[in-house]
Amino acid sequence: MKRIIAFILILILILPNCIKAKEFNLSPKELVDMANKEIINLGLFGEEYFSKDFNIAGKPLSENEHLRGYRNYIVYGEPHGDFRENRYRYLGYTMMDAEFTNYLFPNDVTSKTGLWNRNWIEMPLNNSLTMNRKELISELDTFDNHPIYEESIRLGLKLISRKNPDGSLLDFPDDKIAERQWHKYVHIYQPPTSVSWGCGIMFHNSGRNYLTVPLSPEGLRGDLSVQFEEIPSSVAVGNKVQILVQIKSTFKKDLTEADGNAPEFKWEIIDKATNKPVPSVKYYGYVEKDTGKIELSANGETALFAEFEMPEHEVNIKFEINKEGVNPAETYLDNNVLNAVITPAIKINTFGDIELDYNILSRKVNFPLADGRAITAKLSAPSGRLTGNAWGTLNIYNDSVNLFRGFENQTIKVNEPAGTIIKYPEINTTIHRKDATYDSNSNSYDNPMERKWLDGPAVKTAVGAISFGGRAYANYIYTVNRTNEDGSTYTETRTGITGADFDSGTDTKNITTKIYNGKPTIPTKTFENKIENNTPNYLIKNLWWTSEPYELDVVRWMCHQDVDGSLYGWTGVPGRYKRIFTQQNSAIIKWNVLSTMENEYKRSREAARNMNYRKSEYDKAVFASDIAFKNVDYPIKSGYYLNPTGTYTFTVETITYKPTNDETKDHKELVEAVINSFRYETDLMYINSNNQPVNLQNELLTKSGNSYARRPAALTAKDPTGVDGVKMLYVEKTNYTRDFEELKHSEKSGEYTHEFFKAILEGYEESGTLESRDKYKYREYIKDGQRIYKITEKTTVTIKINPENRKLYTYINMPDGKYTVAAWIGDIALSEANSEFKKLGTLKGVYNFDAIEVTVKGNLYDDQNPVIGR
Repeated sequence: MKRIIAFILILILILPNCIKAKEFNLSPKELVDMANKEIINLGLFGEEYFSKDFNIAGKPLSENEHLRGYRNYIVYGEPHGDFRENRYRYLGYTMMDAEFTNYLFPNDVTSKTGLWNRNWIEMPLNNSLTMNRKELISELDTFDNHPIYEESIRLGLKLISRKNPDGSLLDFPDDKIAERQWHKYVHIYQPPTSVSWGCGIMFHNSGRNYLTVPLSPEGLRGDLSVQFEEIPSSVAVGNKVQILVQIKSTFKKDLTEADGNAPEFKWEIIDKATNKPVPSVKYYGYVEKDTGKIELSANGETALFAEFEMPEHEVNIKFEINKEGVNPAETYLDNNVLNAVITPAIKINTFGDIELDYNILSRKVNFPLADGRAITAKLSAPSGRLTGNAWGTLNIYNDSVNLFRGFENQTIKVNEPAGTIIKYPEINTTIHRKDATYDSNSNSYDNPMERKWLDGPAVKTAVGAISFGGRAYANYIYTVNRTNEDGSTYTETRTGITGADFDSGTDTKNITTKIYNGKPTIPTKTFENKIENNTPNYLIKNLWWTSEPYELDVVRWMCHQDVDGSLYGWTGVPGRYKRIFTQQNSAIIKWNVLSTMENEYKRSREAARNMNYRKSEYDKAVFASDIAFKNVDYPIKSGYYLNPTGTYTFTVETITYKPTNDETKDHKELVEAVINSFRYETDLMYINSNNQPVNLQNELLTKSGNSYARRPAALTAKDPTGVDGVKMLYVEKTNYTRDFEELKHSEKSGEYTHEFFKAILEGYEESGTLESRDKYKYREYIKDGQRIYKITEKTTVTIKINPENRKLYTYINMPDGKYTVAAWIGDIALSEANSEFKKLGTLKGVYNFDAIEVTVKGNLYDDQNPVIGR
C-alpha cells in the first residue's frame, strides 16, 4: 500500500517563504553539531547521535540543492522517489537509514473525512499489529513515545492537515488534537531538535495504513524572556513602588545550578538625580537579592519583585538575565533586558476656607478639588509606544464624612487615549451647622432647630479633608529584533502594561461657623410705680404700676445657603431665651357723693326751723325746733329717731396687660379694696328693740358713772349691719365694662409687630439692640399662638346707707353734747393685695368725704314742741 504523506495544497504555496524567514540557515555540519549538543543536554542520548559524514548505512550527509532554504533538515543520501511539482517524495534518509518524507510533496490521499478519529495504534514499535512493519519501524530508533516531542508532533499534524471550505482544519483541528497525547502513537525515526526537523510515522486500520508526520523544531526551541508586569510610569513621592518582572523559559529542561545552566540576573535601581542606588530596596520572590543565579523549570516561569519608597527624583530601572546568552545557550537576547524610568508624581496639598454665617443652618458648596489644579497621571511606555485607551481610576475619599454630607467617595474612571491623563474633579457637598460646631468632648453643638445653642458671639472652626489619588494604566507596544543563527534578523512585536500614579494629596478646608444666639436679657424698660394725688381729701387718685412679667417664646429666622450664595428655606427656629413682657398698668379712682347727709336731712331740718310739726315732714330725722336751736346745724333731743342716710359712688377704671382677655383680678381686687375702704361712722347712742343702749352696730354700751360711754361704730361693706342686726349699708356695682385690644404680632419676618413687643425683643431700635440685626443677622419675633391684651375695665359702685329708711331711735338718756356722723374713705393697704399694684404701698383715703355734727340737747320728755306719734 502506498505511504500516506502530509498534505495541504494551500500551504504548498506559502510555507516555503515563511519557513525560510524563520529557520536557521546553517551548513549541514553546523546543524549536526548544534543538534547533537542539544540531544545530549536534554539527556535523550548519551553521545552524539548524528554523524557529520555518513549515516548508519554509509550514506553521506546531504547537501542536495533541493534542501536549500530548508537547511534545518538533517538528511543523508539523495532525494528520491516520485517527483512531482519539482519535489521528490523523499528528501533522503535518516541517521538510521529510514526514508525521510518530504511533507510538501503533493497529496496522495483521496479520503474526504478527517484523519484525527482513525483508530491510531499506540506504541507501534512494540505493538503486535505493527511489529510486522519492520520496513517502516526500526528498533534502532530510540526516541519513541517521549513526551518532550508532543508539541513538535502537534505542530506537524496541523501542518499537514487539509482545510475545510471555511478555512478550519479538516484532518487535525485544534480541539481534536487537544484530546489525545499524540506522542503515544508516533514512532520517531528521526528526532527533532530546536534547530532541525524530525520525522515520525503512525499507523491505523490494524497497521495496514500509516501516516508520516513531520516533527517541527518549533516544539523544542528554548528561550529566556523577561517582561515587566504593569510597570509604573510615575508614582507619588513616598508611596511604595513595586516592580514585578516575569521570567519565562521555553527550554524543554530544567535550568539548574547543578547542571550549570541556571542563568544569571541583575537588578539596577538608580536614583537619577544622585546616580546612586535607591536606598532600602527590598527584593523578594523566587530570589531575594538584586543579583545572582536563578533556577527555572522546563517551560516554566517565575517572578522577581523589587520594592522601594518613591524618592523625589526619577528612578532608572534595569533588569537583565543571561546577558551573554551562554548559560543556557540562547540565540535571541533582545528580550533578556528591561529598562524603564519611573517619574515622581506630584503631591498636591491645598487649603481653603468655607464660612457659615450667623444665620446659616447649612451651606451647599461646590469647589474644584485641589484649587482647580490639574490632577495628572503621566503615562509613558518603558519602551515602544503607548497604544489604545488608558484605564484606571482617580479615587477621591471623603476623610470627613461627618462634615461633608452628601459627598460619597468617588471613583473617576479613566477611558481616554493613553498618554498624559488630566482630571479636574468638582466637589459638591453640604455642610451643616450642627456638624461644623460639634464638640466630641462635651457632646455639644450649635443647632437651634434642635434647641441646641452655644454661647456667642463666637466662632467655631472645624477642619474637613478630602484626599485623592489613584492610578491610570495603559498598554504599550514595542518590538525586539530577533537574530537567526545565520546572522539574519527579524522583528517581533510585544505588548506590556504600564501604570502611572495620579498626583495625590489632600484638599483641606477650614470651616468657620459664626455663632450668635441672642442676649440672655434685654435692657428692661422702666415703668412708673406710683400714686398721684395720694394725700387725704383728693377725690381722684391715679395709680401707676408695672404689669406682671410674662415669658414669651421667640423665634429667629435662619436659612440655608445654596451653591451660588443665594439663601433659601427660611425657617423660624426657637430662640434660646424667653423674653419678658411688662407694660405700664394704670388705674383711676374717682369718688363722688350722690346724695350727702346734708341733702338727705334737709327736709326734716327745714321743717324743724319752720316749726312745722307735721309728722310727714320728718322723714329721716326729728330735729329740735326750739328757737334756741334755730342756727344749730343738726340739733336733736335724745329719744327721737335719727335715721342713717347718704348715697355715695365711685368709679375704678384700670388698664392692664394680660395674656387673656377675661376680667382681670387686678381690677376686681382693686374695686373690692376701694369698696372695703368705705366707712359710715358715728358715735351716737341708739336703742335696740330690747330698749338696750347700743351703738350703730348694735354693740351694747357700757356704763360710765350714771350714764353710758360713747362707743363709735362704723358700717362697712364687710360689716354692713346696724342696730338689731339690720343691714344698713348696701353696695351696688353697676355699669361694669371691659374693652380689650390684642397687641398684634407675627412670627413671620416682615409682618407687623407691635412696638411694645419690639421693646422686649432683640434686634430692634425700640429695645436698643438694633446692632444685633446688623452685626449678627439676629432678630427675634414673638412665636405665634401667644397673646397679650390691653384690657380696659371700668366699674361704677354705689353705696347706699339705709336705703329703706329704717328708723333708728337714739338712746333717751344719751348725754348732751356734740356727736359726729361721717362717711369717709379709709387708707387702703395695697401691699396686702395679690396683684402687682401691691408694690405701690398705701393708697390714702378721703377723710372729709361727707360728715355732719349732731348736737344733742335734752330729750323728748322735755321737748316743748314734741313730734306727735313717736
